[in-house]
Amino acid sequence: MRRTIARELMDDPVDDVAELEGNLRDIAFANAVFGGSAPVVRTVRGLGARSVLDVGSGAADVPLALVRDAERRGVELHVTCLDRSDQMLAIAQARTCRHPSLAFVRADGDALPFADGAFDVVTCTLALHHFEPDGAHRLLRELRRVSRLSPVVCDLRRSPLAFGMTWLWSRTSRNRLTRHDAPLSVRRAYTPGEALALARAAGWRAASVRGEPFFRMTLWDAA
Repeated sequence: MRRTIARELMDDPVDDVAELEGNLRDIAFANAVFGGSAPVVRTVRGLGARSVLDVGSGAADVPLALVRDAERRGVELHVTCLDRSDQMLAIAQARTCRHPSLAFVRADGDALPFADGAFDVVTCTLALHHFEPDGAHRLLRELRRVSRLSPVVCDLRRSPLAFGMTWLWSRTSRNRLTRHDAPLSVRRAYTPGEALALARAAGWRAASVRGEPFFRMTLWDAA
């Protein structure tokens, strides 16, 4: 299955904010139920991180899952949520009730406004597939640059089966963005081998990739 080059509706400003909120609720549901949040939480916990930058935060459901996991373990964790969209950041702040362990920054993921090694870990969930190879290379290079321990990227795995199952799931939603973008996301996604090659080209010295349930994958740098 060849990778598709196309734009999703959520790549551009959305006129109907309520529609965008509905789409982000669907994404948060998928992350919670189909394992988008769990691999990130597990990997960040294993690395012993105390400071995290989350790139492409969307509704900030993954950052919230990270701080709640830390609270349950009695660990102090601070997460900076970064997105290039003012719409996304406003929705994220409202949905997380401005949790005291979360901060919000508007910036581009491929040009992070932070010093080298500024955070223990930099996470990125369901954003890699929005970048074409050149942009993905820049993104992964930036994630590695500002991570002291490791970047952690969780994204979809492209395959015909993943596309078919995601298309079926998207039909359960009445949200226009979800129905259009969810199947397209799979067609835009990278395979584990492609993602690993991009990470190595971006300077990840000990890049590893692990397949996750429900057509996800986790990419990190053991170095």
